[in-house]
Amino acid sequence: MAKKVGIMVPLFSLPGEHGIGDVDSLYKLVDRFKDSGISIIQLLPMNAVSGDDTSPYSSISSFAFNPVYISLSRLKHVQEDLEPFQAEDKVDYPRVNAYKYGCLNRAYQNFREKGTPLEKKQFEAYCLKTEEWLEPYSVFHALSMEHKSAFWDWPEEIRSYEGAREWARENERNVEFVRYLQWVIYTQWQDLKEYAQRYNIHFMGDLPLYVSKNSCDYWHQPELFRKGVHAGVPPDIYAEEGQDWGNPIYDWKEMKKDGFSWWKKRLLWLKEFFDLARIDHIRGLYSYWAVPDGKKPMDVKRWTPGPKEDLIEALKSTGMELIGEDLGDIPPSVSKWMNKIDIPGYKVFLFGWGEYGADNYRFVEEYPKATLACTSTHDSESYFEFLSNLNEEKVYELAAYLGVEAGTEFTTDDLCKLSLKKLIDGPSDYVVFPLQDILSRPIRINLPGSVSEDNWSRVIKIYPEDAPRLQEFSQMIEGSKGR
Repeated sequence: MAKKVGIMVPLFSLPGEHGIGDVDSLYKLVDRFKDSGISIIQLLPMNAVSGDDTSPYSSISSFAFNPVYISLSRLKHVQEDLEPFQAEDKVDYPRVNAYKYGCLNRAYQNFREKGTPLEKKQFEAYCLKTEEWLEPYSVFHALSMEHKSAFWDWPEEIRSYEGAREWARENERNVEFVRYLQWVIYTQWQDLKEYAQRYNIHFMGDLPLYVSKNSCDYWHQPELFRKGVHAGVPPDIYAEEGQDWGNPIYDWKEMKKDGFSWWKKRLLWLKEFFDLARIDHIRGLYSYWAVPDGKKPMDVKRWTPGPKEDLIEALKSTGMELIGEDLGDIPPSVSKWMNKIDIPGYKVFLFGWGEYGADNYRFVEEYPKATLACTSTHDSESYFEFLSNLNEEKVYELAAYLGVEAGTEFTTDDLCKLSLKKLIDGPSDYVVFPLQDILSRPIRINLPGSVSEDNWSRVIKIYPEDAPRLQEFSQMIEGSKGR
């Protein structure tokens, strides 16, 4: 296959007219990069979350999208003067949620009163098409907005989907509002996807391994999950005592009975928005870290076998182009399995240098063809930060590998550019760079195992003075095609 070069950016990190990146921000990003030679824009999960939560990996639904990503300027039913406000360095989620949900609620009322017969017919068709997941989700989200707490703290009569149906009938307008929001973002995204494909740009989405305990999935279908244990990972470079994720763990035996239909439906819905999908923490399908409730991750002694090829074959049957995020504690058995299932894994260049010093990431020339190569990830420091913190000896060691002749003066920015070119010219089928690494910005998206206002909130701006750098990046891609 021809090499595919792309950029990775969380949608919330793009500048937006109303405090956060949204569908309109992606149109602008496509316009900026449509002649650059890139063919992929990778995005982190955009699933709906609860209240002012920020982590896209703590979603209340594995199907629904976060309504804050709706473009108000492209929404026909907004009939008011919008007040633009842009985030500076970080997204102000409470302000964004308050403003956008206020506008969206008024837009919904306008739709109910003034929507055309065709629009209402299209809305009904969407609700019918997605009824299996949309109906329970819309009830769950409406209840979440009313009670502003986890579902196990709700009144006892609505702690299950069956019990909440009477409430839903009495509060149909609140429930329909949630359905309306999902319809709007779906229709906006279909237009966006078609627009991007005109320029041979395809979106890569993210398939998180786990769902949140406070999610519609767990609330509506508790039989799909094991009781008494939750997910985590063992001690690693990010957490000496391991990370206690708290997510419920799937009952894989139960899911296998119908051929993993829940997973296939989930991926097929993702396919409506994206052309490729990154399977987050794919090693968790081979084996996973099951933490007994009340225990710590470091108390667990061994990995528990996962569904392995059975689930992978079910996912492949959807026809979605898949890439597996296989980072972290990866023993030889998992690496061998990755080759067996024929799904490209990850190669993160910075993990081969400095204090990381992992041999299997060090030399780009040795990367397998079926891999996705990148300079850094959303869970690591940015590449510019990594280079800035290297000691002098390790800086020169890396510089020599990148082709800097002895005695030649160079800057951290020079090393950034040389590293981009090295990966673009390397053997990997996919090369996808975080946007901040292309721009040489010290912006970190997330620090695993920590709770911070900086996590999942940083804004990445492209300034007019970045034009020469982006032109250089485009020339690197073009030069690689001519090799």
